[in-house]
Amino acid sequence: MFVYVFLFNYAGQEFMDHNDHIFSTAYNVRWYVTPLHVQKLILFLLQRGNKTVSLNFGIMFVLSLELFAALTKASISYFTVMCSMQ
Repeated sequence: MFVYVFLFNYAGQEFMDHNDHIFSTAYNVRWYVTPLHVQKLILFLLQRGNKTVSLNFGIMFVLSLELFAALTKASISYFTVMCSMQ
């Protein structure tokens, strides 16, 4: 179960990182030497890149390595409390 949670969160993190890479590449491209129709596409990518794109699990959870760390920390704390109660 731990491996599945890690893989799903890692895939979500890779998805967000890939979107950030596309935005930074479109931002740093030499747009002034491209034809006009390509400049319009670059402008579209830059406008679209301002919004954060993420994979959601249900309504509340955004899949990322940050969520994985929080889930791992909470589960370790839970099991520590359960073991100390015995």
